[in-house]
Amino acid sequence: MSNIPGSINGVSIEFAENVNRSVDQKVFDLLKHVLSPEVASGYILEKVYISSANDQHVFPSRHVQGEGKAVDISRINGLKMSVSYSSDQAVRAITDALQNRAESYVHIRENFGPLFKKKLGEPHHVSGHKDHIHFSVN
Repeated sequence: MSNIPGSINGVSIEFAENVNRSVDQKVFDLLKHVLSPEVASGYILEKVYISSANDQHVFPSRHVQGEGKAVDISRINGLKMSVSYSSDQAVRAITDALQNRAESYVHIRENFGPLFKKKLGEPHHVSGHKDHIHFSVN
């Protein structure tokens, strides 16, 4: 288990109230893999907001299954994806880049968000996830 710190690779991380920062080491490594100020060409990622980690869900959610195998990111640079993904170029570019970069992480299981929904690298039908990115690991 690892605790998600307040910054990874120079990207500040804010947390929703009651988020349990203690996650599987693979989730922490995934965040290190995807978070970078230059993740999206032409835009700077300064801050993300984690709305859920090892908490706030019921089994069989990966958030609680296996003690913290998932994380949700719902804001980019202080802007909510639910409002800004469709209207803000920077939010869209950074969100898409995060999802695309996560696909190259060796332990990625679920990658659901506004750009696409994939499970184990294949398209997967699941409702929701237009307002946040959900990453989970094996």
